[in-house]
Amino acid sequence: MVSAKKNSGLSKRNKWIIGVVSVLVVLVGLVIIFGTPSAESVFKSMNAKMLKTESVTVNQTIAMKGSDGSTSSIKLNIFMNMKSSDELLASGDFSLNITNSSTPMSVSGDLLKIGDSNYVKFSEMASTDPTISSSFVPIESKLKSKWVKVRTDDQFASMANSALDFTSSIFPIPYANLNDTQIKELLSILQDKSTYTIDESSRVDMAGVPAYKYSLSYDKDQYKKVEKAISGYVSYFKQGDSSDGEISSLTAWVNISTNQIIKIEFEGTSASGDATGTIEFSDYNKTQTIDKPSDYFVESELLN
Repeated sequence: MVSAKKNSGLSKRNKWIIGVVSVLVVLVGLVIIFGTPSAESVFKSMNAKMLKTESVTVNQTIAMKGSDGSTSSIKLNIFMNMKSSDELLASGDFSLNITNSSTPMSVSGDLLKIGDSNYVKFSEMASTDPTISSSFVPIESKLKSKWVKVRTDDQFASMANSALDFTSSIFPIPYANLNDTQIKELLSILQDKSTYTIDESSRVDMAGVPAYKYSLSYDKDQYKKVEKAISGYVSYFKQGDSSDGEISSLTAWVNISTNQIIKIEFEGTSASGDATGTIEFSDYNKTQTIDKPSDYFVESELLN
């Protein structure tokens, strides 16, 4: 009799547990069905969220192909502090690869941007061309592993500007620390239906993060209005030249929970030919100290 009572008690408890679990499963299902915001609402909120970004890490690869068959690519992994509208602080690394018949080369190193001052510390300068490679050897030995202040008339240090230029381009989504009035003006353009058209959207998983994937079209003239506005508010962001080219294919992944962009892929044209790119965003609004190098040189001091 005792055994029977125990079995009866266990049976009731199991039924209660099963009942609770069933209710939870139903509730979770309802949250998934009704609690997930639409792709359209997430995209609209994303524009507002991105315009409030104070800092972000950007990992990007831009590849270009010229009409003569030459190719070049720039890989840049950089932390950007945009808490000031007058001075950009940035720290990261880059690699530049050029493949053509005259000057094939690979250059890589670390970068610092502190306001108007740029610094580079080369880790590699190489070429598949034997003549260029041999000329790089003494140059690399003098420049490598030393911080060099970048000047526009430098022959080698100025290569860093090719990578740093991307940090000041309003492309393809602007982000900066703006005040409420400035954000309102920019949102009126960005959220205008003529600026972006969502051609297709789908719910996806990005490394365990629920996201929406968007295939987008954009109006070039509308976007120029955004560039003009933000370059007027943030001194280090530069408006592009309308003759440079345009994007023919644009795909974006947006975190559903935070409404922040995870990744962008694009194809298009530039002044020098076809261009493709992948841009990944992470560590939004994290803090990182960026200081001027305690010891740095200018190129002429090291090479002469």
